[in-house]
Amino acid sequence: MNVVTAVDSMKGSISSIEANQIITKVFTEKGHIVKDIAIADGGEGTVSAIVKNGDGQKITAHVHALNGQLVTAEFGWFSAKKVAVIESAAASGIQYLDGTKATHPLNTSSYGTGELILAAINHGAQTIIIGLGGTGTVDGGMGLLSALGVEFFDQENQLLSAKGSHLAVVDHFSIEQVDVRLADVSFQIASDVTSPLLGETGAVYMFGQQKGLAENELTNYEAGMKNYQEKICGGIESVAGDGAAGGIGFAVRVFLKGVIQSGFALISEQTGLEKAIKEADLVITGEGKMDDQSLQGKVPVGIGRIAKKYDVPVIAFVGSFDGVQQRFREEGVSVIVPIIDRITTLEQAMNEVEKNLQITAKRTLDLLTLMGKKSI
Repeated sequence: MNVVTAVDSMKGSISSIEANQIITKVFTEKGHIVKDIAIADGGEGTVSAIVKNGDGQKITAHVHALNGQLVTAEFGWFSAKKVAVIESAAASGIQYLDGTKATHPLNTSSYGTGELILAAINHGAQTIIIGLGGTGTVDGGMGLLSALGVEFFDQENQLLSAKGSHLAVVDHFSIEQVDVRLADVSFQIASDVTSPLLGETGAVYMFGQQKGLAENELTNYEAGMKNYQEKICGGIESVAGDGAAGGIGFAVRVFLKGVIQSGFALISEQTGLEKAIKEADLVITGEGKMDDQSLQGKVPVGIGRIAKKYDVPVIAFVGSFDGVQQRFREEGVSVIVPIIDRITTLEQAMNEVEKNLQITAKRTLDLLTLMGKKSI
């Protein structure tokens, strides 16, 4: 049996590369041919996936996390093409949220992602791809822009620090201090979130609560984001993708002329994913949590849609599932298999993900063997 395994990373526990290695080992030990493809959609694991698939390297930089703490982050580098690949989650990721006041959206910033952009430019980047998934900020990209030299002021012409609480008091801005090298760099936005900046499906109402906003804070925070948008571009209606990464999509599009594209499509094209699926008997994919947000085009659904064209079955291994399976079947995901088979804490589940994935892969293969490989 020819198998393609392209599992997305499971946040904070296992990378796409590691997950694929476990599944590959299970199936090849039984004589199956497996092609493993590191995959991502612009979020966590994007740099690792693109570097592995494209034979690049990782460069380390010291930047500030969303709570202001100094951390070490990596970006992908392809010297021949002068291309850098950045994950906004590396500095501004949801993994830095701890439920304290310091990491509440009012007090966090995407400043570190801007620092990563500068680090890439210092390295000689002429093209920068920015993956926008997995962030913990909702600052409209204000922090990122501040790191690049954009200055924001209130009505009294006081310089504002870049954080969520200041979205509501931005009155005007200056680009006099912006790094002049940015004019010679082209930006690509890799994201599979199609949310606008504002509204029910925007950065605040769609994603704010998972980043620490209370339900009763959403209205005021949305008003702050609206003020920020109006002061930046006169209230022009935002486009699909502006709401990605808490509004970083908006900032990169407006200030850096970034062109948005599907993160999943970018990587799948790079790896020849569609051709591999077309020639496969079975595709295995997965992610940490599969829910209605996955239907926007996250990795398993993107793979399902490709596989559906060629009538290839898809099995998705997930940490948890919250949704209606039929909706995912309609998108080409044949079966969703949770890898947790007992009552456990979240910490235990994350610590034991490798063992749980291996056990689930073996059980699935046993079931396929029992049913007869020819029926696949």
